[in-house]
Amino acid sequence: MKKIIIDEAHAEVRPFIESIHESFQTSGEWIRDARNQIKRYQHEGYDLCIKSFRKATLLNRVIYSFVRKSKAQRSFEIAQHLLKENISTPEPIAYVEVYNRWHYMTHSYYICKYEDVDFRLSEVLANDVPDKQLILNGFVNFTVNGLYPKGVKHKDFNSTNVLIRKLGRLHYEYMLVDLNRIKIGKPIMFHKGLRVLQKISGSPIYLTELARHYANYKNKDENETIYELLFVKYLTSLRRRYSKRFLHALKL
Repeated sequence: MKKIIIDEAHAEVRPFIESIHESFQTSGEWIRDARNQIKRYQHEGYDLCIKSFRKATLLNRVIYSFVRKSKAQRSFEIAQHLLKENISTPEPIAYVEVYNRWHYMTHSYYICKYEDVDFRLSEVLANDVPDKQLILNGFVNFTVNGLYPKGVKHKDFNSTNVLIRKLGRLHYEYMLVDLNRIKIGKPIMFHKGLRVLQKISGSPIYLTELARHYANYKNKDENETIYELLFVKYLTSLRRRYSKRFLHALKL
């Protein structure tokens, strides 16, 4: 049994989407073959990106079947919300959930439009690309004036989940992907914003660059902002390290 929800504007693509589960492993162009798999499909004028979330564990099958929305459904609904708020993300087309005969969800797929972009933020941070400081300044502006006032908190806000496309001379567009862990809440203030921003990179050098731009937009002292951001990053890394040790000790 399948649950298929398609955006009304793209109803004509339903026959293709209905066959995704059966054809996913044998068709399309691989973009990523990891825990979650992503493929690109071109079908009758559509250029689609399809994400297959990893097969749910037994516990998660129960949770996603009866308690929580699936990652695919959350991705679809969050994408719709972001676009309504004028926050760029690839246009959502549909999501698919596959259930076994006991009505437990076994697979889920999120389908959106494929977007040609110039960079991921990770590439800008790691390389000497043209307009680098302009791009980083624009990204911080996108975060501070686009995401934070609208309460958009990406809990997996790393630099690979921000796509960047050049629209014209000195003008860039920033798009969010990997949406299922985004939370929508109250506007994000200065200090909480730093805690979100520190997730972008593990490199103190890259975080220092972002902190400078962040301080300028918030009219804060540049050095104090850099120190606070790096301190928050240090505490987060320390907590993660000891959490892993604790969990490892429990397993032993």
